[in-house]
Amino acid sequence: MDRQEEVSIKEKRVRDLIRSLGLEGIALKKQSNFSWFTGGGINMVPVCTEMGFTTILVTEKEKYLISNRIESARNMEEEGLKDLGFNLLEFEWFGSREQDLIKKIVPSLNVGCDVSVYGLENIEPQIKEIRYSLTSSEIERYLWLGEKTSEAIESVLMDVKQPGFTEAEITGELARRLWKKRIDPVGYQAAADERAYKYRHPIPTEKKIEKSLMLCVMARKWGLITTITRLLNFGEIPEKIKKQYRDNAYIECEMIAATKPGIQTYKIFKRACDLYEELGYHDEWKLHHQGGAMGYDVRDYVCSSDSKEIVQENQVFCWNPSISGTKSEDAFVAASNGFKFITKPVLFPSLEIKAGDIIFQRPDILEK
Repeated sequence: MDRQEEVSIKEKRVRDLIRSLGLEGIALKKQSNFSWFTGGGINMVPVCTEMGFTTILVTEKEKYLISNRIESARNMEEEGLKDLGFNLLEFEWFGSREQDLIKKIVPSLNVGCDVSVYGLENIEPQIKEIRYSLTSSEIERYLWLGEKTSEAIESVLMDVKQPGFTEAEITGELARRLWKKRIDPVGYQAAADERAYKYRHPIPTEKKIEKSLMLCVMARKWGLITTITRLLNFGEIPEKIKKQYRDNAYIECEMIAATKPGIQTYKIFKRACDLYEELGYHDEWKLHHQGGAMGYDVRDYVCSSDSKEIVQENQVFCWNPSISGTKSEDAFVAASNGFKFITKPVLFPSLEIKAGDIIFQRPDILEK
């Protein structure tokens, strides 16, 4: 599938949504939705912002890029929007006229939007829903991203020869290896030693590694985001931690095996909670969420006992069950003909774990 075909599929989904909601247009302002609709385009400037620096407006017949003069040429040329058939609506950076341009195209302003602005109807939940089922070309890009991210995080940890490096140093080296492939890391976690037991979201610090490190990254390219966690230990791993980590990975495998199109997601969450109890890790699930769906956001939604969502065909999930000191986390695509891992062990030693009728190869703790 080429990019034009992919964008045509997205256009149809958006126009179907326009009709179903009784609208005359939809405006996309978030960078995640820009990347999705354009088949991997980028309209951000700082990597840390949710909002893009340009806006897409889709009507029943046309699609537009609304941009100030600073961003318009790069978006139309480097992001390929001119070749994709976008019409440019341009204004001066010193005189924001975006609302006027939307009104010029849709005088009634009967337009849905992914944020609350200009009095437009906020339809972000409905927009996210039409993103969930990925096209074949999106899956191809995701698999590439997963492979490169897996290689980067595992090679960094394999190259750490002795204790003494700081969490920040290891995280910085991981960032360098990802950026070589134009993969922008949108979030990190690094926990040396006791920090992995104390904190579920251990942002990297200048603490030096003495015995162990848990490293996680949220990596993005073409707007798609994947997350991955790996563990490193200097010296022999205590038997208690070996068992705990294997149990932790088993919970993740059971969740993956249960993630099939048509399944209600709360049932997967409930299965995970039951497993924590069965394996003797009482209430550990209460200390951190168990993950959920992902794609153009780190998590499109996090699952709980109240979740109403149903797994879609070719939807990406990343479960991240954790027990104080360990976590197991790799992304995958759910499909009727079987799941496919996005991230997976490529350099690390692996564990063979059976969940149901499936035999998984999961990353083990790297022992040095």
